[in-house]
Amino acid sequence: MSLTGEIQVSVPASTPGTGLTAVADRRADIESKQALVAGLLREVGCDGLLILEPENFAWLSSGAAARGTPDPAALPALYFTAEGRWAICANVDSQRLFDEELDGLGFQLKEWPWHWGRAQILADLCQGRQVACDQPLGSCKVITDQLTRFRRLLSDYDRACCLAMGQVVSHALEATGRTINAGETEREVAGQLSHRLLHRGVQPLVISVAADGRSRRYRQCGFTSVPIKSYCVLTAAARKYGLCVMASRSVCFGQADPVFRKEHDAACRVSATYIASTWPDAMPRQILASGRRVYQVAGVEHEWLEAPQGHITGHSLVELMLTPTTEDLLQTGWAVTWNATVGAASSCDTVLVTEEGPRSLTPSENWPLKLIRVQGAEFVRPDILVR
Repeated sequence: MSLTGEIQVSVPASTPGTGLTAVADRRADIESKQALVAGLLREVGCDGLLILEPENFAWLSSGAAARGTPDPAALPALYFTAEGRWAICANVDSQRLFDEELDGLGFQLKEWPWHWGRAQILADLCQGRQVACDQPLGSCKVITDQLTRFRRLLSDYDRACCLAMGQVVSHALEATGRTINAGETEREVAGQLSHRLLHRGVQPLVISVAADGRSRRYRQCGFTSVPIKSYCVLTAAARKYGLCVMASRSVCFGQADPVFRKEHDAACRVSATYIASTWPDAMPRQILASGRRVYQVAGVEHEWLEAPQGHITGHSLVELMLTPTTEDLLQTGWAVTWNATVGAASSCDTVLVTEEGPRSLTPSENWPLKLIRVQGAEFVRPDILVR
């Protein structure tokens, strides 16, 4: 493995009109997921499937969000049979839900008056039926594990949405990194990053701004009122279309601190190793073992113990944490976030597992890149932007 140079790339932003939000495309995706549900209902011997978890709501509606409801016990729900599908919601939510989220997608409505609460309509729905559910509820058959396994596999529509959203996340990180100034606080920079995401309809889930080595002590550090003097690491995890990605970028004002430069280079080599190994049927513990060897060569073997190295992502930010004991093999259509950390440095991006190899879902738009060779193949990793 060798570090062979630095390049600057400029990737054009995705063009409008990609059809990602076209009703016909979404409806076709929902129909394919309903066929999956029909098979699952036959398998578990149930008449219907009740969906209460927001992640499953987004998955089976191909991106609808049960947003704006302050009480978790009053969140909209979904109900599927082999032939039909319904949205279940309070009268205060139903108009917005169909106008903004579900119009034209084949859902019918079951509505309760807001002052009744959700419990009674769910009890009536389950009365006299064998119902499966993604949460414990009365006599319902809980099939959370089966749904989670199905949900990890992103459909073609999901993958296209994930790529479009990942490009927005990368743009927000890199635009923020190019425009912030020394002396601004972590909190101010977090606000700028969050604004760029929200402005494009992306919901921030985790925002981290670590100034001048604070992430050396706190690997999951959020942001504070500390001013940025020399350098900072920006990390964002976000959701749009019901899907999640995560990435990081590093910025330095003036010549990079030698210690931070060494840490960043090592983190890039580890993350490149992880990404290079992200193929169908790869075993997570073997991928992590490869990363440990790179940590060892860099003289920082203990660093892999300091923070999680990666996870399967999708409709939930963390669908499955990847550890040395993870038995699940990587599958085509899974999205994987790798986050190698060394000292204050982080090298984090999200990739899609494909038959042709890993595909970046958070590609750099206009950022210095390191070209790293891993077992004869070349991979690019975001370098430190020197301002």
